Order: sequence, then C-alpha cells, then structure tokens
Amino acid sequence: MKVTEGGPHAAEQLLVMLDEHSSWLVPVQYVNLMATLEWEEHPRPPIVKQILSHARDGQIRICRNRLGRPMGGSVLTGTAPEFVPRAEEPELYLHFLVTGREEARRSGIEALVTDARAEAARRGVRLLRTHCWAGEDGRLVREYEELGFTATLEFEELRSDGSYWPGRILQTRV
Repeated sequence: MKVTEGGPHAAEQLLVMLDEHSSWLVPVQYVNLMATLEWEEHPRPPIVKQILSHARDGQIRICRNRLGRPMGGSVLTGTAPEFVPRAEEPELYLHFLVTGREEARRSGIEALVTDARAEAARRGVRLLRTHCWAGEDGRLVREYEELGFTATLEFEELRSDGSYWPGRILQTRV
C-alpha cells in the first residue's frame, strides 16, 4: 500500500469514503453512531467545506492498493479541531481517518496511521493525536488503542439539534 498527498480529486475520494462509512459501516458495526453524524442536506454541508479546505492546503492523505485504488483516507494538520484542548507542545493531528467499505479496513487504517507517524517524525513532532466516537461499548476507542494510541480525555460535542456527540481524544508518541 502507498499513501500519497492529494488535492481536489483526493477530497472527492475522501468524501465518498466518509459517505460510505456513514451509510454502510455505521449501521452494521456502530448502530448509534449514525444518528450522531451531521450529514446536512445543504448544497455544501460543513463537512464538505472542511474537506475542500484541507484539499486546498494539501493536507489530505489517500492510501492506495497496488492497483492505485483508494483504500482509505485521512487529513493531517498541525492543529487540533476547536473542540479539542490545545496540546502543550507541537503536534500533528489526524482527522477523518476512514477506509472504503470494499477494502481491507484494518490494513488501510494501519497504513494511514503509519504514514501519520512517519510525517510527524519528518517534521520533528513527537505528539500525534486524533479523536473518535466513544459511544456504545467503546469498541472504536479500543481499535485505536490496538494501533498504539492511548485514550486520554473524554468530551461531548454539542450538535445543532441540542444533543451531544460522545468522543475520546487519543494520542501516541513518535
């Protein structure tokens, strides 16, 4: 597998994987997560705006198989989202970590996390953080822990409908 940086085409691929994740994987594996996602019906939902902005900044990473087919995607930035407490040291933050539904999920995620660690090392950054949904039985948090992350802070993000999205911040040292 090979991970590459991408622009507008990579943004489209990442959005397709996020959509597949929310419409296929979520109902099967994370039953309550589907209701927590804000896939608004506006022409440009907030998540689309975010992904396109990351594409303009060259922050999207796409993992491809040997045939060049996208297997997963993520966004790497030097800052955490607004709802995450700021780190006391330089960090690389891994956003939107997702795989395509037809591909080997674990190998795509592992390749993207390995790429993020290598990029952090290349930049001389020792802290790699991410966050994930922490609902149901915490299985998604445990999957990140199996990839070498340590769960740290729990948080709840207020959604537009007044409900809360339960999350967990995870980190690893490079």
